[in-house]
Formats: sequence, C-alpha cells, structure tokens
Amino acid sequence: MTRTIRVVVVDDSALMRRFITDMLQRDSAIEVVGVASNGREAIEVVQRLRPDVVTMDVRMPVMDGLATTEHLMAYCPTPILVLTASLASYEVDITFKMLGAGALEVVEKPHGGDARAIDHAARDLVRRVKILSRVKVVTHLRGRRRTSGNDHAFQLAFPAHQTPAHDVQPATPPVATIVPPISSASNTPLPPVVVIGASTGGPRVINQIIAGLPQAFPAAVLVVQHIAEGFSEGMAEWLASAGALPVHVAREGSPIRAGEVLIAPDRRNLLVTRQGTVHLSDAPLLIQRPSIDVTMQAVAEVYGARAVGVLLTGMGRDGAYGMRALYHRQAYTIAQDETSCAIFGMPRAAIQLGVVREVLPPDVIALRLVDVVSGLVAG
Repeated sequence: MTRTIRVVVVDDSALMRRFITDMLQRDSAIEVVGVASNGREAIEVVQRLRPDVVTMDVRMPVMDGLATTEHLMAYCPTPILVLTASLASYEVDITFKMLGAGALEVVEKPHGGDARAIDHAARDLVRRVKILSRVKVVTHLRGRRRTSGNDHAFQLAFPAHQTPAHDVQPATPPVATIVPPISSASNTPLPPVVVIGASTGGPRVINQIIAGLPQAFPAAVLVVQHIAEGFSEGMAEWLASAGALPVHVAREGSPIRAGEVLIAPDRRNLLVTRQGTVHLSDAPLLIQRPSIDVTMQAVAEVYGARAVGVLLTGMGRDGAYGMRALYHRQAYTIAQDETSCAIFGMPRAAIQLGVVREVLPPDVIALRLVDVVSGLVAG
C-alpha cells in the first residue's frame, strides 16, 4: 500500500489555506496534516508533525517565508514549495532568496477563476508536491549562523542533521579541441560557450556556480532552468545580484558574448546561430519547454569542442541526450554529484549513457569551468 504524502500548508490567509488544502486533497495520495498562519506557527507545526512537504507563503506576519525557510532548513530540513501571491519584483526577490536558503521550487499561488483553470492549477500543485515528497533534503547551516544570538529568532531544539560529504569522481583531463573556432559574420572567433541545465533544486546550485565565476570569465554562459512560468526574469535579477557576471533573459537575436549569462525565457527553446546570436523557438515538445536537450544539441552543432555542458539536479532525462551530443563533438561534460543533488535523475541519466567526463559537487564546478574554459581559449 502506497504511503500517504503528508503536507503542512503555511499561509497567512485562512481562505488561501483552505483553497490550497482542498486542491491538494483532491488526490487521495495527499493528506494535509497541519496548517499555519505565520512562520513561527509553521516552525512549531513542522517540528511536531514532521511532514513530507511544506507549502510556504512568502509574506507573512511574525516571521516571513524567508526567515522561516532558513530556520526550517537549518534545524528541521523539509522539502519546501514556495507559493507566491505576486510576480512583483519585491516578492520575487524574496522568493529566490528562499530558494537560495534551501526551498526547492516556486510557483505562483492559484487564483480564483473558471473551473477549468482551477482544475489545471490543482493538478500542477499536486504534481509538484508529489515530486518534492521524494526529495532527500539536507541541513543548510546558514540558518543556524543567522539565528545564533538573534533575539527575535524562534529557537527550537531540533536535532541536528549532518550534511553528507561530497563524493567526487576523479577528474578526467579535458579533451583537446579538434575543430577550429567558429567565426561570426565579422570573422571574429566566437567565444566558448558553457551551457547549464537544471530542474528541481537547480536555482540554488546555479546561483552558487555563477557566483563563483570571475568577471573576466572568457566564455558565454547559457542557462536552461525548468521553472514555473513568470519567474525567469526574477531568476536573472537574483543571479546577477549574487555574482560578477551580468545576467539577462535571452531575447531573439541576443548576442552570445563572453562574460555574460543568458537564461532561457518562459516556454521558449533557446537555440544558437553560427553568427553568435540567440534564436528562440516555440516549437511544441511533448515534455518540456524550454528543453535542456534542445539547447545542448544546438550548442553542440554550432560550437562543437568549444563548448562545455553542465547538467545539474532534476527529475527525468532532459539533458542526457544533449550531453551525449556535446560529448560526441568532443565538448567537455560535467554532471552534478548525487550527494549534492535534490534529485539525481537528470545527471544519472547522462552518466548512464557514458557521456559525462567528470562528476563534481557544486562548490567545485565553477573552479573547474574556469580551468576548462581557460584551456579552450589558450588552445
């Protein structure tokens, strides 16, 4: 018999708590075991009930979603799905800080509307909760450092969890470039390209990698992150605030330049041209758009061995065949290690295909990218 997924719903609106509860409990596999109207209540309820998933509001009295997420991930690690009421800049900024603190996914709160829209929102919410219920989260010690000595913090005696050590696969020497540099229409050699793909748990890891790249990084960076519609702009702003590189959502015709990061926009596939620009496609796909596979395959075709592929945490297989295309064009390929992944599905799929040259934890990936790209530029 399948175990019921136990959920705690946190929201300062009684109406929204009821709305979310009703949506989740449409599925017999989910039981809402507790609710809370603010962060302080949420900490007590989660500590007492130990749910499989928490849905977390952003703006609440007493303790907001960010402070609550930091505390829970430091003292009682639990998969957290952020539900935001607005896509306004201020709220989205807090939302991504919550992802940085250890929350796994974000989605806009379901709104009232016709029965069809509500049914679609309910199915999406249930799907996300079911995915997150299988995630093994780890302790984020930043929350302990932040609450230590802070009078207004709500200190609870949660048992400590040890973060497992990273298991790093021995490095494989970079493959030498065997194709000439591609040139733009002006005959200027195009810079190398790093393409990063991620899904559940990805924003926090991408943030860590981008923040670790130097301002003079001699490659362009393309990011394909599976995220709820409406959040790509907020993610770009959040990444830009954390590191030295400018970050933008890709537009049709955007130039692909060294030392800049472009993020795939909502529901568009990010392709590249031989002139060193972006082409966006809304061609229908059966599974996911933006697709990591589509972007990596396009980069492999145009840049060949002057590309680097990085596949991070996420469920499913998106990116595995893209990594294969890069590998077969002698590009360097890196997968996130299992220990640090929220979900190891996508990296595992690429590793099983035998197309990953190196498996690394996030805190090593940025350093490795600097080394590999420096070798491409020098060669």
